[in-house]
Amino acid sequence: MKTFQLLAGLGLAAMAHAHMEMTSPAPFKSKNNPNAGSDIDYSMTSPLSQDGSDFPCKGFHSLMGTAAGAPTADWQAGQAYSFTINGGAAHGGGSCQASLSYDNGASWSVIHSYIGNCPAQGESSFDFTVPADAPAGEAIFAWTWFNQIGNREMYMNCAAVNIAGGNSKRAALSGRPAMFVANTANGCETVEGTDVEFPDPGPDVTNVSSKAGPPKGSCATGNSGGSPPSDNPVESPSAPVASSQAPVATSAVAEPLPTNIGGGVFITAPASTPAAAPTNLPAVPTTLATITRSPESPVAQPTPSAPAVVEPPSGTPSPIPSPAPPTGGSGSFAPGEACTQEGLWNCIGGSQFQRCASGQWSALMRMATGTTCVAGQSDNLQMLRKRVYGQPLIRA
Repeated sequence: MKTFQLLAGLGLAAMAHAHMEMTSPAPFKSKNNPNAGSDIDYSMTSPLSQDGSDFPCKGFHSLMGTAAGAPTADWQAGQAYSFTINGGAAHGGGSCQASLSYDNGASWSVIHSYIGNCPAQGESSFDFTVPADAPAGEAIFAWTWFNQIGNREMYMNCAAVNIAGGNSKRAALSGRPAMFVANTANGCETVEGTDVEFPDPGPDVTNVSSKAGPPKGSCATGNSGGSPPSDNPVESPSAPVASSQAPVATSAVAEPLPTNIGGGVFITAPASTPAAAPTNLPAVPTTLATITRSPESPVAQPTPSAPAVVEPPSGTPSPIPSPAPPTGGSGSFAPGEACTQEGLWNCIGGSQFQRCASGQWSALMRMATGTTCVAGQSDNLQMLRKRVYGQPLIRA
């Protein structure tokens, strides 16, 4: 019996070291994190749940704003750094991404993609540059990994970091794609034996693969990242201001409108300004709340038949009315089903959402932990979310 118990213990110990983990910057609850205390996650090397229930960060991003979630690295915008991965089973390497979130994990912007040999067996470090337009403040840095050999899984470690500097004159993290998410019951899967070739890897890519291949299923293509909250979200301009940085499509990868939300986008809105009439070009987001689109030219706006959207301040144009949600079923549309109102959002049951992009509905995506949306279709994705520092639940 004692021999059996010893062997079982050794087996569990081997499993704990079977995969890979980020050791620097030290993740939440890592044994390498001096802020973790006795609350250590000894399954740090394990993948995310296949049903996606612990995305992102295995839920540990909720530690932001607490002593246990204090930053473990100090970075400067525009400077080069590296992160370190260590472990005993690299599963043939694969592909990885480094991403930043400024909204407590609700959305992510990719700052570097690595295709092939990520990670390597044992200890390996990967270089990246913090974007020059990364805003100053605390953020969550995430390492995500899709293994080449073995079960179709997604690995994710997250760490709190402090970023200094940043160019406040530019749209923050402009041109950065959303994090690629797969193998979490979201309709997108990687293919075994290949280093996944990210549909939109972003401008900073390291590709050393001889076995690169695309994912399969309903996967995000051309998602663009967005801006973190502005420094003064409560200040309102006297009139709507048109964006000066309209996106320009240079290839299929750079297509500004998403066909699948994937890992999420920054949920943004103008500060206390009326909703703009829709066009095919999205506005460059500036503050945290709802997603809007800026017009190419004025469009007559009909009077809404039902209060489906947030009523604008008095004296401002009425927003475009929201169509009634689909009848029957759960209120969702099948991925790829045709749609006519480009950029329209559809919230289902408060916990999932999809968008009309390129003439078809995207796959369903879950809202981030602690965040719900207002059910129905609208030009603006209205949210209810819990504030980071334990404030009461408020309407975004």
